[in-house]
Amino acid sequence: MTTNILKVEQLSVAYGGIQAVKGIDLEVNEGELVTLIGANGAGKTTTLKAITGTLPSSKVEGHIEYLGHGLKGKKSFELVKDKLAMVPEGRGVFTRMSIQENLLMGAYTSDDKAQIAADIDKWFEVFPRLKERARRRWRVRSRAANSRCWRWRAR
Repeated sequence: MTTNILKVEQLSVAYGGIQAVKGIDLEVNEGELVTLIGANGAGKTTTLKAITGTLPSSKVEGHIEYLGHGLKGKKSFELVKDKLAMVPEGRGVFTRMSIQENLLMGAYTSDDKAQIAADIDKWFEVFPRLKERARRRWRVRSRAANSRCWRWRAR
């Protein structure tokens, strides 16, 4: 039996008089990888912003359910605690901060310092080169390294 992780029904978003997204239905089940593909301006980012609570709820119509719970009216910072987040295009990092400080930005919703340390240690196991440079300022890193940082922040 598959577990439904995300369910979107009749999602519509309008900016003023412009309909950016109209009637989107989407389901993501456990273990699935889903990609939104479309031309520029097709509504991909708007759809993700609606799902992750980064748009004002007054602009969003339809029903969004994550892990069996409706998301209507929830703010993005609340959803991050439930591990639902969006990694924006561009993936900027804070160049005046160290690699470790950048990673810690993803832990601001948790008070469990031991769990945060364990999570960072796991991330450094996956990406050992980041661990070697953990205390260095981020400076210029590759897009791949920036992406790894953002994926961890959104964990």
